[in-house]
Formats: sequence, C-alpha cells, structure tokens
Amino acid sequence: MIMIPMVIMAIESDDDRAYMTDLYRQHRALMMKITWKYTKDLSEVDDIVSESCVALIQNIDTLRKLSDSALRAYIATVVRNKAIDLARKKQREQSKILHMDENILEQIAEPISFERKISVQQDIDMVKQAILALPERERETLRMKFFLQLSDSQIAERLGVAENSVRRYIIRGRNHLKAVLYEGGAEE
Repeated sequence: MIMIPMVIMAIESDDDRAYMTDLYRQHRALMMKITWKYTKDLSEVDDIVSESCVALIQNIDTLRKLSDSALRAYIATVVRNKAIDLARKKQREQSKILHMDENILEQIAEPISFERKISVQQDIDMVKQAILALPERERETLRMKFFLQLSDSQIAERLGVAENSVRRYIIRGRNHLKAVLYEGGAEE
C-alpha cells in the first residue's frame, strides 16, 4: 500500500486532493527514482518528494492542462530541482561548519604551542565530521543554538516547530555527537 504524503491529504478541495492522489500514485516511482539519484538517504528522499508535491500542488491548474508526456517531464523537472536545491543547501551548511574552526582557534586567548594547535585542529576536524553526520534537523538546530547563539524560541520560529521540539533536537544532537565522538574512538 502506498502512503500518500500528508501535504496531499491536507488539500481542502476533494477534487484537487483526488487528482493529486492519482497523480502521486501514477508518478511515485518516477519521483523516487529521480530523487534516489541525488541522495541515498531515505529521509531525504521523503523530504524531497514531499517538497515536490507542495510545488506541484501550487501549480495544479497547470498540471491539469498538460499531456501525459508533458506532465511526466514537468514532474521530473520539479523533483530534480528540489533534489538539487537540497544538495546545494547541504553544501552551504557544510561550508559553514568547515569554517567554524577558524573562529574557534581565534577565541583561544593564551598563546599555544604548535603541537597544541595541531591537537586542537584535529579535535575540531573530528567534531566537524561528527556534526556533518548528524541528521539535518539536529545539525541545523545545534548550529543555531551554539554558533548563532539563538534562543529556543528564535530557533522554533525559524524552523516552524514548537520550542519543545527544539529542545528535543538539541538533546538528540548532543547525544549523537557524544556517541560518535566518545564511542567512535575519540576518547583519549
């Protein structure tokens, strides 16, 4: 049984909801195949497909006018663009994280030896890799909390979630980091 995305089920018009449900069922395999080319992470695949459905719903009148082949091409283009958007977003986030070590080294007040700088840099590199391995929502929440120093309410507003969710993401993110850093051999 195919699970219909919530964005489709939330459509108020019965006619539009039925149309999008049929469209999704007919083209789900195509959407998944295209998305899978860009990411092998199942949660990201689901996110891209859902975001693609939102974009398609916003253009439902256009979709109804297209021939089958044009409709298939339109859906493929929307899905591909959403996948590329996510890849670019992840790349920007990685860039932000990769540059955080410069700020950390600058914040160390006392002069440190060359050996200590290397050790600190290795620790920073290990933390960066652990952060990059976090699920996107946890990574973004930790970045906003600790690097941008935003309050839980500000983070909740930016992410469009409840403050309790922000606290859960922070706890999960910290626990994932601890597991990777300490259980993954980062202990001294």
